[in-house]
This record gives sequence, C-alpha cells and structure tokens, in this order.
Amino acid sequence: MILFLSRLLIAVMVCTTTRCAFADDGLLRRRVDLGAAIAAPEDGKPARIVRFRPDSVLEKAGLGIGDRIVAIDGRPLTDATVFATVLRGLRAGDVVRIDARHGDETLAVEVRAPAMREEAVDSLVVRYGEARSERGYRVRTYTTRPAAARGRLPVVVFIPWLSCDAVEAPFGPRADGWARMLNVVMRGVPAQFVRIEKPGVGDSEGPDCGVADLDHDLAAFRAGIRAALADPGVDPQRLILFGGSIGGALAPVLAREFSPSGIVVAGGFSRTWYEHILGHERRRLTLSGKSPAEVNAAMKLFAELYALVLLERQTPRQALAAKPELSKVWYDAPEQQFGRPTRYYQQVQGLDVEGAWARVQVPTLVLWGDYDWIMGRDDQERIAAIVGARDPTLATFVVRHGMNHHFDVFASPRDAFVEENGTFDEGAAEIIVEWLRERIKD
Repeated sequence: MILFLSRLLIAVMVCTTTRCAFADDGLLRRRVDLGAAIAAPEDGKPARIVRFRPDSVLEKAGLGIGDRIVAIDGRPLTDATVFATVLRGLRAGDVVRIDARHGDETLAVEVRAPAMREEAVDSLVVRYGEARSERGYRVRTYTTRPAAARGRLPVVVFIPWLSCDAVEAPFGPRADGWARMLNVVMRGVPAQFVRIEKPGVGDSEGPDCGVADLDHDLAAFRAGIRAALADPGVDPQRLILFGGSIGGALAPVLAREFSPSGIVVAGGFSRTWYEHILGHERRRLTLSGKSPAEVNAAMKLFAELYALVLLERQTPRQALAAKPELSKVWYDAPEQQFGRPTRYYQQVQGLDVEGAWARVQVPTLVLWGDYDWIMGRDDQERIAAIVGARDPTLATFVVRHGMNHHFDVFASPRDAFVEENGTFDEGAAEIIVEWLRERIKD
C-alpha cells in the first residue's frame, strides 16, 4: 500500500515508540514534507520510493525512484506500523538521516525537512490554530471562513473518522470522497467550519494515533470545540456538530456537553460496537464472495472472538492464545485493529450511543449510502427513529443510492466493496450544504 507523505509525515517528536505528551514552548510545529510518495514495508519488502513531487528534498539529496528506504534516524523500518510511527515523529526543520539501498549500493543521506505547505481554499480564509487538551498536549485545528464574511457566524465543527488519516488537505482535496465532501461543504455554507485533528495526527501532539485510545480522542475533540466556541468570530448559540463515520457516534455523546443547535452524521452507528462489528464482518465476508455456509461458520468464530475482546476486555493476542481456533478468522494485528489499539474499541463498546441519541432534541440529518458495507442501514434507521420519536420533524434520513462509506458512487455493491470505478457523489455533499444552510439562517 502506498502511503503519501502528505498524509503521513507528522510534525512531532518521538519519545520511545510514541509521541511526547507536549512541547515545552513555542507554536505548534508543522509536520514535514519530503516531497515523495513512499510504499510502506509489506510482505517482507522494504519501503521504497514510488515517485517525487517537484523540489523534493529526497530527490535533491540523491535518492531515486525505486530506492529502498531501510531506516530513518537509525530506526529500521521493519513493518508498516513502524514506518508510519517513525514518519509521524518528524517535525519541520528536523535534520533527518535516511539509510537507503540503490541496487546493491548503500546510501546514507541527511536532509533538513521542510514544513508541509498550508491549505488554500478558494473564497475562504484558512486559519491554523491549536487547542490544548486536558491531557496536556496541543492538537491542531483548521478554521475556514468565507473571505467576505463579517461579524459573528454560525460554527460547524467536524468530528472525524476512526483512521489515522489527517483531516487536513494541503494539496487540495484528495481523491477520497471524504476530503472532497468537506471541501464542498466548507465552500457552500456561510459559517465558520472547524476541523479538529486527532492526537498523533497531522501537527497534533500527544501519543501516536496507533496507540492513542478513545479518551485521548474525546479530550482533543472537547478542546477543539471549546476553542471554536471561544472564537470572537462565531455565534456560540449556533453550533452544529458534524460527525463523520465513527465521529457520527461521538457527536451525540459530545452534544450532551456542548448543546448544539443541530447535528449532522454521515455513515455513523447507534448500537454497541459489538453489534456493529459483527454486522460489519458479515457484510465483509459476503461481499468477499464467501458461501453462505462459510459466512455462517466464520460468524460463529467472530462472535466468540469479539466477545472475548470487547466484553471480556482481552487483546486479540490473548484471545487467540486461549483459543487458537479463532485464528482462522482473525486478519489484523495482535494488539490493534484498523490501525487503532484494542483499548480504543473496548472504550467505544462502553459508550451508550443510543442513550446519547435519546437525549438529542435538535434537528438531525442522517446521511448514508446504500452501498456502505462498513456501516449498516439498521443503525441509520435506528438513529432517525430515536431522534424522531421525540418529534418527527427533528430527524431527516437521506439514503444515497450507490454511495459507499467514502462518498463515492459505484455501479454495484461489489464494485463499491473493492472500490473500482467510483465517482464522487457531489449530490450527497450538496444535501449536507442545503440542510446546514437551512439550519443556520437567521
């Protein structure tokens, strides 16, 4: 898998295997830009340079496309996890030593890493800020505002997804639909729009995202929301929380503390994580082409495995050691899943998401694509039903035909599963824009 440095190189120090808790002084430093796309180590193959952007410091230092990177600052890049962690540990201005192989030749170069460029969005003022978490470290915030706007504006705060991908897009909207959707919404709504970077992602301090748990993330989101509401350019009485993916389950939890005037969720969930992940695995197995008998047999093992991990609070390593037969279905790391630690999911399992939704008394938009195999339809309908039970006019449930979890449209569920030949669903983004414009108008 190719991991672009524009998404992975993050400006923070490394303390053993995680980031330092916080910087001593000064402004939050930028992540670095080495100007290259690098394929992570995979299947015993070392990391390798795939291509350069213009003015890459790596190319200027004498490295070439196809060169294998074996170590950074003396740390061997043994696998994709170590690779990502090391790169996230770099700060702009650091002198970085890179050990590489060019054919049979060994190369060692040192480069001073430049800062990642900042975002520029047409018709918007983009401001880079920071908020200090109650855990002592600072997280990056990105605030956009219409360039011609004056006075106090409504504020929309985006609560991001599960993965360690940054919400920042310094090179413009990436190919993935989430970034393109956010770009459409930011430009289309007359409001301040705030994105919060998770701990260990982008410029944010804190533990590396691969080891940060849910409490770290929630502390960062709370700090970012507080900073957004304290901005003199916003009307704090017109706050809207916008949750993407797992952020759609965290939005109602945070709503209890911050009393928004509206909520948007895209691809969220309502049930317990145990129920959600079993549904996720069934959809994944089915779309992978497994027979009904194979799916049924695997689901019995998954039910037992996830009970041990989520309910008995074991790691996958401990569960597999106790019951080796469960290794037939496990496909991820011994202490992680989808790049996040086991403790993260155990904490998500402890949330009362449906109880949080039951307390919501403000207009809520629930958006979902019917080719979204990551999050199921039942959860979306349940959110709308819970909110609408109080007042049917509060819940708006919109289904986009052919759209997957990432705002792309496909010809079939199978194409959506393998993500082949998809096109961005701008209509889905426009639905969010129109709903927000209606909610925030005077």
